[in-house]
Amino acid sequence: MLIKEAQVPFLSRKIAYDLLNSGFVTFPKGIDNAISEIEDIIMDDVLWEREIEDKAREILAKQEEENEFLFYDVDRREVFKLIKKEIANEEGFNLKRDERIDDLSHFLVKELWDKEFIDYDVRDGKIKNIIFNSIMEFLNREREARDEVYRKLENYKRPLIPGTEEWELVFNRLYEQELKKRGLI
Repeated sequence: MLIKEAQVPFLSRKIAYDLLNSGFVTFPKGIDNAISEIEDIIMDDVLWEREIEDKAREILAKQEEENEFLFYDVDRREVFKLIKKEIANEEGFNLKRDERIDDLSHFLVKELWDKEFIDYDVRDGKIKNIIFNSIMEFLNREREARDEVYRKLENYKRPLIPGTEEWELVFNRLYEQELKKRGLI
C-alpha cells in the first residue's frame, strides 16, 4: 500500500499548506474545508487500493485451498502482487508509484477547482506539480523515518524479535518520534 490510512490527515494538511505557501493558490471556502476535501479524496484512493488487495487475498486464498501443492514452491507475496496487479488493471487503478501520484495530483486539482475549494491564476499543471511534489516529499520523509527506526532497532540495547508484541511497541514508539522529528505529525 502506497499511502496508509493513518497518514492521510497529515498528508492532506501538508498538501494544503504547500499550496498556500506557493503563493499561487487561495482557498475561497477556507483552508480547513480544503484540507477536509483533500483528505476525503486521498482516503477514497487508499480505500480503493485496500479493496483491490482484499480481492487479491480472497483469490489467493481460494487458489491455495483448491491447489495446495501448486503453492508449495512459490513465493506467496509474488503471487499476491501478480493477482493485485491484474485486478488493478481491470479496475483502472494505477499501481506504479509515480504515475499513481501523478493521477492523484491531477484528480485533486480538478476536484478542488470544480468544487471551488481552491482558486488560482496559473496553469493547472503548476498546481498539480506542487501537489505531486508535496506527496513525494511526504512519502520520502516517511520512508526515511521508517528506515531510521529499523536502524535503531538493529542496534537496540537488547535484541528484539520482529513480529513480537514487544518489537511492535518499540517500533511504533520510535516511529512516532521519527515522524515528529521530520514534521510529519
